[in-house]
Amino acid sequence: MAGSPQFTHVAFGDFRILRDNFNGGNRTTEGRLIPFSLFTDPELALVGLSETEAKAKETPYLLFKIPMSSVLRTRTLSEMRGFMKALVGTDDRILGFTVFGTNGGEIMSGIQIAMIGGLRYTALRDAILAHPTLMEGLIALFSSVPTSVDLHKSMPEAR
Repeated sequence: MAGSPQFTHVAFGDFRILRDNFNGGNRTTEGRLIPFSLFTDPELALVGLSETEAKAKETPYLLFKIPMSSVLRTRTLSEMRGFMKALVGTDDRILGFTVFGTNGGEIMSGIQIAMIGGLRYTALRDAILAHPTLMEGLIALFSSVPTSVDLHKSMPEAR
């Protein structure tokens, strides 16, 4: 719908909303979590808030970041380039996710589902995921030591 990013997957989502509303539904485009995937080599995919957006909104967050070489499956594929990072809010829910690496769009989609379901990052950290898979890298990501970014504490006080 007007103002939405011009992606095929967004257009298909808009179609489903219009179809349902023409058939008596009452759906809206408000609040949708729209993913972004760039199918380069390696792929770039993201969903939710970026660090720049979180800082602009003065949203405190934890930043988890690992190189793709920490994901065991990338070693078996000889595709260790890139990184994964996630922003987690003070309620332990995932605010945003970026991956630059092999099959990044697939990994990002798993995070998008967790975000839609309101899962805390610890649900992914503590999950038993098949080995070796790229999704298993989420355990490594969320088991890493995060950086705390509290913009209210780091901003100079007004005089």
